[in-house]
Amino acid sequence: QQQKQQQKPFSRAIAAMAGEVASQQQAKAQDPNEKLALPCRGIFVCDLPPGIPEAVLGPLFQNDYGQIVAYQQADAYPDEAIMIEYSTFEAAQDVVNIMNLANIRGKTARCMLISTLEVIRNTMASGYRLKIDNLDPAVTTQGLWEVCKLFGQVLDCKVQLDEEGNSRGLGFVHYASRAFAEDAKNNLNGIQIGEKEVSLTFYQWDDASSFTGVNYARLVYNPYTEVPQL
Repeated sequence: QQQKQQQKPFSRAIAAMAGEVASQQQAKAQDPNEKLALPCRGIFVCDLPPGIPEAVLGPLFQNDYGQIVAYQQADAYPDEAIMIEYSTFEAAQDVVNIMNLANIRGKTARCMLISTLEVIRNTMASGYRLKIDNLDPAVTTQGLWEVCKLFGQVLDCKVQLDEEGNSRGLGFVHYASRAFAEDAKNNLNGIQIGEKEVSLTFYQWDDASSFTGVNYARLVYNPYTEVPQL
């Protein structure tokens, strides 16, 4: 409880983080890849089990490198997501390394630095992201990530599941550059992965309706957008 009382509102915390790197961001704003190299103390976690309380999530995201100083809901039900700020850059990176694609109550959570989140938000339909169709039902998010990273740095990746936890046969991968995405598309399109030949196309805004967990902190970045109520 004492630690929770010391946490500051995330709106101020994220503003403080932005202030630390504002001059660097202004100088490098034209290149999304430059933002990935900036130090970042915040993380974004999505694809969480519905209704999981902070009291349960908090211990999962603690580590030895720094304390949690801010915590806020970033997306609403049914695509619940959170943002967490740590006291050190090392703590945030360590948590991402450990918790990305971790199983939390039967769901594969996706975890990334906020600097990565912002790059994704700015490049969703800009040739950095590929939609993957006709996936073998046995292919998992972890397995797809391993295949896709052969062609460059992967920022986010997912196999879409149905309500019963079975693959719907489609997924996406978001790369750190257009060149990586183009290389993956050229090499993987029509290739057999498992028992099926996959089809890769560049992601369009309309494709978002086929996936869950792709609001990317709507409550923080687009707070006036209508969201489902509990």
